[in-house]
Amino acid sequence: MKPDEIKNKTILLSALNWGMGHVSRCIPIMNQLIEQNNKLIIACSDKQEKIYRNYFTNLIYIEHKDFPFKFKGTGNFECDLTFNFIQLYKRFKDEKKEVEKITAKYAVDIIISDHRYSFISKNCYSIFLTHQINLPVSWYMKWIDNIHKKLIRKFNFVWILDKPDSKYTGNLSRNNPFKKSEYIGIQSRFSLYTKEEKTIPTVVIISGPEPYAELFFNSQLKIAQTKIDKTVFIVPIKYTLENKSETIEIIESNDWKQIDSIILKAQKIISRAGYSTIMDIAFLETNSELIPTPGQKEQEYLIKK
Repeated sequence: MKPDEIKNKTILLSALNWGMGHVSRCIPIMNQLIEQNNKLIIACSDKQEKIYRNYFTNLIYIEHKDFPFKFKGTGNFECDLTFNFIQLYKRFKDEKKEVEKITAKYAVDIIISDHRYSFISKNCYSIFLTHQINLPVSWYMKWIDNIHKKLIRKFNFVWILDKPDSKYTGNLSRNNPFKKSEYIGIQSRFSLYTKEEKTIPTVVIISGPEPYAELFFNSQLKIAQTKIDKTVFIVPIKYTLENKSETIEIIESNDWKQIDSIILKAQKIISRAGYSTIMDIAFLETNSELIPTPGQKEQEYLIKK
């Protein structure tokens, strides 16, 4: 089942909360489904809802808890994952019960889960959305990848965010073991816009979990202070700026439409190497410098492949 085959259905969708990339890549899919006369119900946190409402004001939004996760800032994502396991498992079990209640209340036909393993129902067709069917984990953490595949198999179908040749994900989506799956290509929210003239020399996007986001901001600020051309920083929260420069502009905004208008004009984008960002850059055909978040092996792999 491809996205363009779903018409006149009631669809329940939810995206993982580990970074806003999951929200971003759902936007073009949501837009397509709406155009195909589907009714969308979005289960999300308050933070996610504020972003979705930039694009879709008339959907049904249901308050839905995030998966709890804290980064220690040591750059060891695998240890962070292990440390949070008990809380994550509890949320996993609670979410499965919540989904059944939602699907019954709204007579849901199809579920779309962006990498939420427990956002699934026995009573309706459930689709798992991902760009990595193979997790880039160390050999001693291979058990996590085995669990990952076991949980995906519980879904009726898998949508893989890449082309069939795995051009952008490489080994993360090669050797596909899931027979009921479809490569649905790259998905970028910028497909909702008309491309613009690129007039801003450099745009730096500060995103990702703390404390890594602020460390990234500070390091890029030092570099920008040595440049002659203008650099625009997009930051989600207020940072302290020292040694102000006429060539540096900092835009503090959670208004994604405003952020989109700036990114569309960028001649070069500097950002973390999240896969949603990679899809956006590929769609926009913009020069880029991608820097992986410490400890994120997936990001480290994606910029080297």
